[in-house]
Amino acid sequence: MSNYNKVTDEVVKKLVAICGEKYVTTSEPLRHSYMARGIMGLEAELPEVIVRPENAEQVSKILIVANENLSPVTPAAGGLSGGFALPAIQPGGIYMDMTRMDKMTVDTENRVMVVEPGVKSGDAWRIFKTQYPDWAPPIPDGAPPAATVLGDAIERGFSLVTGVYGPQADMIMGLEVVLPTGEIFHTGSWALPGAKPFYRWGVGPNPDGLFLGSQGSMGIITKCAIKMVPHPHYKTVVAYGGESWDDVVKPAWEISKHEMGISERTVMVQGGNYELVMTRWPKTNVPIDYEFYKKIGVDRKWMNYEVWAWSQEELDFTLKGIDKVYKDYEVREKRTTPQQQLHPKQVASRLKKPNKIAIPYSLWQAGFLFITWYCPWLESSAMMDEYCAAMADYGFPETMWVASIDHARQAIVMPILCFDTNEPGIYDKIREFNLETTRSFLKKGWINYRPDPFVHAPETFSKAKEYYKMLVKFRKVLDPNLILHPGRLAIPWESVSDLPNPAKE
Repeated sequence: MSNYNKVTDEVVKKLVAICGEKYVTTSEPLRHSYMARGIMGLEAELPEVIVRPENAEQVSKILIVANENLSPVTPAAGGLSGGFALPAIQPGGIYMDMTRMDKMTVDTENRVMVVEPGVKSGDAWRIFKTQYPDWAPPIPDGAPPAATVLGDAIERGFSLVTGVYGPQADMIMGLEVVLPTGEIFHTGSWALPGAKPFYRWGVGPNPDGLFLGSQGSMGIITKCAIKMVPHPHYKTVVAYGGESWDDVVKPAWEISKHEMGISERTVMVQGGNYELVMTRWPKTNVPIDYEFYKKIGVDRKWMNYEVWAWSQEELDFTLKGIDKVYKDYEVREKRTTPQQQLHPKQVASRLKKPNKIAIPYSLWQAGFLFITWYCPWLESSAMMDEYCAAMADYGFPETMWVASIDHARQAIVMPILCFDTNEPGIYDKIREFNLETTRSFLKKGWINYRPDPFVHAPETFSKAKEYYKMLVKFRKVLDPNLILHPGRLAIPWESVSDLPNPAKE
């Protein structure tokens, strides 16, 4: 493990010389304020200094100073797409707030937008709605308006068109990256000076994968070229219910197989259970008994379909296709999967972007934690059944969300832990819950997405040892002093776990 140094007054002076006094602070209240943004993790370390660079050149200079002093660095912008990205190592080091870098350019001819780290989803949607109404930015769906486009993209996140186009990383056409050593380079066709970001695979082997999903632990991405998508204006949302997870998962799979037909217009497929509804109500007014939800037409399990089309005829054709799949399923499986009668306000709310699903209400006292996994779509029912059983065993509400990725080739499954933060031992219980489910799911070949660095990452890499050894090799080449925080990659291993280090076995 690297022997990091504290941030000294001399280091702070150097940072001020790079960014200006206005954009560097050691204020303790301000440093604490940066620790309260995560919804996908519980641990964080207080940074020693906050610095706000304006461009890639300043990022490069900050990293050179960090190498000279052996100070760990954590880059972040919105801090809302991927949860907590604060340093998980001591000392807290330099927190690089990227929100000043908020420029966006739009190329409708080549259907690419270029964003810096600070471009917020809400701002991108507003600009497109007023200036480019026939196009849509692939903003993260479910995250608040302050979540960033780049943060979601490089975290391989979930967008408003992920059901058709795949994870956000599949939309990326090129990156501008500042390596931990301070070197700046571009990927894709951007690598050739003067070329547009029109071809992802560039002039040779594409290194994008080293940086996507690494949470800034392999390099700091300062620009991202990402596809934008056509924006038809005939839209609606339909929902179907069922008693079991199979009742909503299997019909969604049948629909998604029509890649050149109805599923190509079904941009978003996501569902959950009636317990998920509770997280959207003020905690003092939440009915717990299912009979209440049954009376208002909410099934125990349900799946939403957001449909975009170029005409009313095309929209109607798609809706009829979805309905036929469900009716055929009911006959074939002798099940009941009714279409839910959505109120126009419900449809309007679902179509409103950015959608604020990830804002926690819940009847519980403040505790709200997302955990996310990937598995093959048809295996998601088994995962959710096991997850719900474990949540019940541990005393958590069985709050579950699931969404289709790339025509239901994969599922992203997200249990949402709602808990009382004042309950004694609650964080130990969450850790035990995470460990138990993680060990079971890894045996089944399911993959954690945005892992908890103290649970999911060491448990996963302890099994994927050769993969971890290669990650360490790449990391040491790119970051010889290991100054960038370990993110969720558990590099250095000893900073997150007492388990045997796979790289040393």
